[in-house]
Amino acid sequence: MSQDLSLNTLPPALYVVAMPIGQWGDLAPRAIEVLSQVNLILAEDTRVSGQILKSVGVLTRMVSFNSHSEVGKAGKVVESLERGNSLALISDAGTPAISDPGGFVIRRVIECGYSVIPIPGPCALTAALSVSGFPAAPSHFFGFLPTKSSARDQELETALAYAGTLIFYEAPHRIVDLAKRLDLKAVGRSVLFARELTKTHEQLIRINAGQCESWFIDNPDRVRGEFVIVLGPSKTKKASYEFETDQLLAVLGRELSPSKAAALTSELTGIPKRTLYRQLTGKSEA
Repeated sequence: MSQDLSLNTLPPALYVVAMPIGQWGDLAPRAIEVLSQVNLILAEDTRVSGQILKSVGVLTRMVSFNSHSEVGKAGKVVESLERGNSLALISDAGTPAISDPGGFVIRRVIECGYSVIPIPGPCALTAALSVSGFPAAPSHFFGFLPTKSSARDQELETALAYAGTLIFYEAPHRIVDLAKRLDLKAVGRSVLFARELTKTHEQLIRINAGQCESWFIDNPDRVRGEFVIVLGPSKTKKASYEFETDQLLAVLGRELSPSKAAALTSELTGIPKRTLYRQLTGKSEA
């Protein structure tokens, strides 16, 4: 990452570039232009991205930049920007930092005073939400739930306490487990399982919680692929005396420290303090 290249025609910045989630033709013309002009591309997997970029004639040098190397290489990214280079950040599929690597280096670049420029395009989150038929506002994105059973239950219960539409990502080897938990904890809510979006075997499964596990068990082929799960809003009306967690947290946050506001809201709602602290401040409590 120490090499300066002479072909750069872009100002020093970190360009966050969305990549196709299935169909290579979804790579935007502006994304191709930027990827051709930056000095260096930071790629989650150079082999995966290399095939796509080669097909559109992008020959810019790539280096591996994934969840295991992001923290260690962030300083070198800043050093490269200091030398006047421009860099692009891409993930295997979709938009970087949306349940993919990139969040740490983006924050580091911002802290050091350099520009971070979005080059928008494909994102499984927005693709699934756009065809769900559920309200987009309010909606809450939770990404991948934890793998350990107890933490998985706790995070799901936290999510279900929010008003509005809920969005999750899930891998094929855990999708049946999530379906079972939704059957137990989200009964009555409408669910969209968006499988293999934009790919050959794309499938949109619209079903009600209580029937999810059996739908997958009936045909093992349905388990294959990557999933976006969208839950429609709860149909259960809150009593007039019940408060919205977001509103309570915001009010307390204006009068108290973030830690104290999160602790009191947690005591009243049962939502984990760490989750509320992260919602209020955007970072984990020390």
